[in-house]
Amino acid sequence: MDLFAAVCAKFGFTISTTEMAFMHKPPPSAEHNAPRINVNGDQLKNVEIFAYLGSTLSRNSRIDGEVVQGISKASQPVGRLQDSTWNCHGIHLNTELKMYKAVVLTTLL
Repeated sequence: MDLFAAVCAKFGFTISTTEMAFMHKPPPSAEHNAPRINVNGDQLKNVEIFAYLGSTLSRNSRIDGEVVQGISKASQPVGRLQDSTWNCHGIHLNTELKMYKAVVLTTLL
């Protein structure tokens, strides 16, 4: 990693070790012994759960947290549209279904 940091420095980039973390994922049959990774003398944090681009990865490869988080994100627009759309009798069912597909399903998936 120090070589990577040196190359970054040549291009004017700095690596913030306070914001950087890593997750070690050994093969299923191997014992978990996380390596120590240093950048410019600072040791990086080893984490069990890693959030990346809206997804949550865990060292044990379980997706329970990811599913709960997705359902939570999808339920938020449902609550916000409760009074203005879902309870409004002037909006056709076809329009409500289109909104559901556009807002809720895209968030959930």
